[in-house]
Amino acid sequence: MDQEGGKPTALSVLLAEDNLVNQRVASALLGKIGHKVTVCNNGQEALDAVKNGSFDLVLMDIQMPVMDGLTATAAIRALPDPAKAKIPIYAISANVRDDEIADYRAKGITEILTKPLRPDRLKALLEQKDAAQVGDKLLDSLQIAALKEALPPAKLAELYDLARQSLQDSHKALHAAWDAKDLAKIKSAAHRMAGVARNFGCLQLGQKAARIEDLAVRGDDGTSDADALDRLLAETLAALPKLA
Repeated sequence: MDQEGGKPTALSVLLAEDNLVNQRVASALLGKIGHKVTVCNNGQEALDAVKNGSFDLVLMDIQMPVMDGLTATAAIRALPDPAKAKIPIYAISANVRDDEIADYRAKGITEILTKPLRPDRLKALLEQKDAAQVGDKLLDSLQIAALKEALPPAKLAELYDLARQSLQDSHKALHAAWDAKDLAKIKSAAHRMAGVARNFGCLQLGQKAARIEDLAVRGDDGTSDADALDRLLAETLAALPKLA
């Protein structure tokens, strides 16, 4: 990872992520630590980019439209060009249960990076070191500080406005899905909320949304967590304006 003189090697990173806000955050953080980022919106675009381009590694979101991250990973591993087939692929996901990690590795994922993406975690990932864990609190001060360091105030305020709106939209969609008793839509709305919440340092809200997503996968609609989610969203939205 180091060039002569101890300077970090700039990598060409392919970022596969379907959420625009998350794309912008991840690109800013990767750029801040010196890497060149190419963004694609789904697994099919990621597969095409690897086929036709030259990258040092792929950061692959797992749940994306058109083609999901694991399907794209399997297709990349099957490419006839050995160098392209062996490219490191790091999953970025809020879902990191032991059985999921085993499944990701079995399908060709090199390593797993949990959301939210932080510069220290990205550096540790790229250097093959263990990432630091964050504590159990309403807001992740380390993530918020990292965003403040990586982004100018006006851009950070703009992104936080987008994040607030995204969280509220996902919350509304989640309640609509609960009313309709639609597990697929519950899972989708909770997944969107978890990803944005964690990227913007909304730690407990992200954890709660991820739990609801996990329950939906298991066939439980998660309505037992609805009151706690509503409370966490209100508390989080009230806290964020003080930080952006």
